[in-house]
This record gives sequence, structure tokens and C-alpha cells, in this order.
Amino acid sequence: MFPKQAVGSIVGLGGMAGALGAMLILKITGYVLTKTGSFTVLFIIAGSAYLISIAAMHLLVPKLEPARIRT
Repeated sequence: MFPKQAVGSIVGLGGMAGALGAMLILKITGYVLTKTGSFTVLFIIAGSAYLISIAAMHLLVPKLEPARIRT
């Protein structure tokens, strides 16, 4: 989807977003476990996260084609 010269930047941004998301999820996990005392809600969130991400990809990028970057 991205030209060769942009792949490193895209991977770096994805890694940063993943790390920030992990920090947020850890906080949410602690809060949910404190309030409910059960892992059920967390398993529901984890089980649906993949489906939500696929839906988001299809909404954001409905037609996969190479990105055009102006240089």
C-alpha cells in the first residue's frame, strides 16, 4: 500500500500507536477488574477487537491501491 521509501515511517508510527494503545488497555484492564472482579468483559472486548479492526480497515480503505506520495 505504501511506497518503499515510506514503509519504515509507517512501521514506526504503527509501533508507536501499538505501544500507546497497550498502555491505555492496561489502565482499562485494571479499572474493569477493580469494578467487576471478572475477566468476562475483558474477554468480550478482546474477542471483538479483531472484528472491529477489520471493519475499520474496510471503512477507511475500501479499495486497496498503492498510495501516491508527492516528493
